[in-house]
Amino acid sequence: MLDTTHAHEASHRILTVCGGTDVGRRRAENQDTFVIADLASGELSRPCVRTEVSVSRPGMLVVVCDGIGGQPAGDVAAQVAASTIKDELVDMPDQVVAATPTRALESAVEGANRAILATADAHPEDKGMGTTCTAAVFGPDHVSLAQVGDSRAYLWRHGSLQALTRDQTLAEQLVDAGVLAPGQVARFPYRHVLAQALGTKGGVHPVVSELTLEEGDRFLLCSDGLHGPVSDDAIAAVLRVSGDPAAATRALVAAALAAGGPDNVTVVVADCGRLD
Repeated sequence: MLDTTHAHEASHRILTVCGGTDVGRRRAENQDTFVIADLASGELSRPCVRTEVSVSRPGMLVVVCDGIGGQPAGDVAAQVAASTIKDELVDMPDQVVAATPTRALESAVEGANRAILATADAHPEDKGMGTTCTAAVFGPDHVSLAQVGDSRAYLWRHGSLQALTRDQTLAEQLVDAGVLAPGQVARFPYRHVLAQALGTKGGVHPVVSELTLEEGDRFLLCSDGLHGPVSDDAIAAVLRVSGDPAAATRALVAAALAAGGPDNVTVVVADCGRLD
């Protein structure tokens, strides 16, 4: 269990966090990964049970990465990305992450892109590997988000589900251009083609955002192994009735498997508690 307290901080946010991953029913290996890490201590956790975390600055990191299907070493790319983001944020001075968490997270994601490219250069057999990445840094008052690809972040607040990210795919680009109607995306044969991913090009442009936290907020980060086969309405129904993040994590993975489990599925659920 992670339990970090810092008496010199003016405020602490209580988060309850749980993550889980499953290979699914149709894949031979799991190319997803996730990280939950305390940025103050650098301690890493991948809990599958209820884990309460007292968060002060510089905060708590959650990352979900999905190695690109059909590419060599997608699992390596996902692991390199997740570990690099964690290491870069831990190595930054606490005051830098605390003062500019969104910029710090963006910089760490860009560093992950460089790390994957460097790994591929050192191992030519892994050329072409890549991964999606959705990452969040939770502080006492705000959460900062960065996304590359189509892993998602959602917020359950006041009884409704809100998507905090938008898939960076060819299909969404065509919707923006007016070529494809939103209702046609589900039937579009190239809907899973990514507009960008970590490790595939020298430059990457994470989409970043920041949100003020409220007590009672429930956050979900997930790979497309969940949001592909399971509708947003079904995801909302699970988040509505699940008592804690551990139960929600188990139920969401089970829902993906019940829907056929066509891909690896990874979820992390974080509940936002009181601010002391």
